[in-house]
Amino acid sequence: MSIPKQEDIDLFKSLIDKYRYDFCKLVYIIFPFGEKGSALEHKMPYDWQMEEWARMSAHLSNPLTRYETYRLAVSSGNGAAKTAFGCMTNLMLLYTQRLKARMTANTDPQMNSVVWPEMDKWFRLARFQEHFFEKFGKSIKAKNAEDAETWRIDTVTWSEEAPASISGLHNEGFAVAYTFEEAPGIPAKIWQYAAGAFTERNTIKLHLAFGNSDDPESKFEQVMSSPLWHSRRIDTRTLKHIDPKQIADWLMECGGDEDADDFRVRVRGLPRKTAKDSIIKLEAVKDAIERAKDFDLESVSMLPSILGCDPAWRGGDETCIWFRQGQYTKLLEKYKLDKALGEDHMLTFQKLCKYEKDLRVDQVFIDQGEGTGIYTLANNSGRTHWELVSFASSPNDTPETKDSKYGNIRAQMYYEAEEWIRKGGIIDSREKEWFEIIEKQLCWTKGTRHKITLKKMAEPKLEIKERVGQSPDVADGFVLLFARPVLERLPENSVNVGQELLTGTTPWTMPEHESPYDMDADYRVIYD
Repeated sequence: MSIPKQEDIDLFKSLIDKYRYDFCKLVYIIFPFGEKGSALEHKMPYDWQMEEWARMSAHLSNPLTRYETYRLAVSSGNGAAKTAFGCMTNLMLLYTQRLKARMTANTDPQMNSVVWPEMDKWFRLARFQEHFFEKFGKSIKAKNAEDAETWRIDTVTWSEEAPASISGLHNEGFAVAYTFEEAPGIPAKIWQYAAGAFTERNTIKLHLAFGNSDDPESKFEQVMSSPLWHSRRIDTRTLKHIDPKQIADWLMECGGDEDADDFRVRVRGLPRKTAKDSIIKLEAVKDAIERAKDFDLESVSMLPSILGCDPAWRGGDETCIWFRQGQYTKLLEKYKLDKALGEDHMLTFQKLCKYEKDLRVDQVFIDQGEGTGIYTLANNSGRTHWELVSFASSPNDTPETKDSKYGNIRAQMYYEAEEWIRKGGIIDSREKEWFEIIEKQLCWTKGTRHKITLKKMAEPKLEIKERVGQSPDVADGFVLLFARPVLERLPENSVNVGQELLTGTTPWTMPEHESPYDMDADYRVIYD
């Protein structure tokens, strides 16, 4: 390689300094696009890349927005060159700012076999890179040793067990950047820890996230619709360099259905309608909700009725109460306890008592996590048909646990609920606006297999919360309705007079005698 002339280096430095916030010019200054004899002689940046660099340039050029965190998320089908865009962006920042950046991906193999080789390619293509920087393994650093610690790009490995390993990126007064490749597979907890890098003032801050959006409930999909993020979906059919024959082949594989999950992910830049390994599928939930519109509640009035309650177990979680009778279910309550107002699960106990009386409920299942206090109150008041359910306990689908196909009762409840929905179950809600979260949460839980016994398992609540960033309270309350079969009505409930209350056709009436568990007026109108 010929030694560059000093005047060429000086001209290069003056140009990158002049256009340090103009990425649409920098990309041609730093990379030899169109230059005769170079590897990029017949290459040009794609239109969507130039559009995003123009938007990024406007943000950094303006002193009023320069130090606000710039967040960009891009979802596309295959072949849109998102990784190349991220690599070029990081390198342009490295040349023009004292950048300290980290790049990560969903897995180490993805980082090592796809992302870093792409970075290595663009680093070698960049002009005068050996004059300013040097590459060691998975790091690119300033050649001047005194600057190497604060002027660099590194790969980083994240761990759900030790999420703090992703934090600690600081470079006050200069520039920091995080790049998440294959971002749909990176759990919400890692995004939260990475956000700590964007707290410093007078610092240029960028967070870039790219992926083929496979999981509709990933943190990546959440930021795609967040007002804090610039987001872009790329349908690869709109890209000039994509072979239309390949698109046609993929469409044929999907039976000509453009809304098929594989076509949505491969081509349209959209997520699957339901995650590939979700136990309960979105289409089944939608069908169950649709069936509620014409369902006659009288047809199940002779069947046992059940309440399922998942009490909030951590700050920010919701308490959810569901009702089931035969093939009909309804979400009755979804609320957060207001500790400032002194609310605790005595309120939940009172609500359950009210529903139990008015709907003539035969069985109440309560999640054991936060339900022990509620269960104690029930026992003390003679309610022997209230039952605690531990999601980690043994399955009860067979007399002998060893013969069960499930690893625990959580898995059993989710898989039996899925079968119930698929075979004609009906899902209703007291509030129509709750249907959206019902559709989402019932599809969050993923199915797995036990590593030794290979029995079916269901993703634990804590793992879902770390992956999605929210607890599946609505879904867990729903599956509690399937904790075990309830085959008979209580003698006092043999004639059901609660159906009108479920449909909202009977107005509220005061009980005939006072009850120590009576609700305040605010809680009396409990049905629409």
